Amino acid sequence: MRAYRLCRANYPTYDGEGARRAGGRWNSKGIRVLYMSENRSLAVLEVLVHLSASIPVRYVLGAAEIPDDLPIEELNEKSLPENWATLDPSQQMGQAAAHRNPLGSLAVSGERNYVLNPFHPDSSRIAFADPVPFRFDLRLICPKGQTTPI
Repeated sequence: MRAYRLCRANYPTYDGEGARRAGGRWNSKGIRVLYMSENRSLAVLEVLVHLSASIPVRYVLGAAEIPDDLPIEELNEKSLPENWATLDPSQQMGQAAAHRNPLGSLAVSGERNYVLNPFHPDSSRIAFADPVPFRFDLRLICPKGQTTPI
């Protein structure tokens, strides 16, 4: 299985330091995880949903080849409590999944994101590709015919 990660170029791509410093939907501050997606387009959407109208610059796209026999803890909308979208329950579920297995899989609305624990013993079996520069398509941010966001 292949998973993708889009992140700022000025930070290491696969160490989880950004998630440790800031926390996120599926982890609290102090916990290192990597947020990844099942495809490139979902990785882009996951970054864009957190941005303002400015054009994101200096990003890289990373990829990981995950062995098929690696244990993955799956969470899907049907198994999540009604309030899963609030921060605290989501953080607890994501951290617990990443602690028990190297990879937590989160299926929401038919799309699959992953929370990877880079320090789980089994994560050493994951092959990380060198990140490559990534440029956002301006059409995702700018109205048709404009070259700058509104």
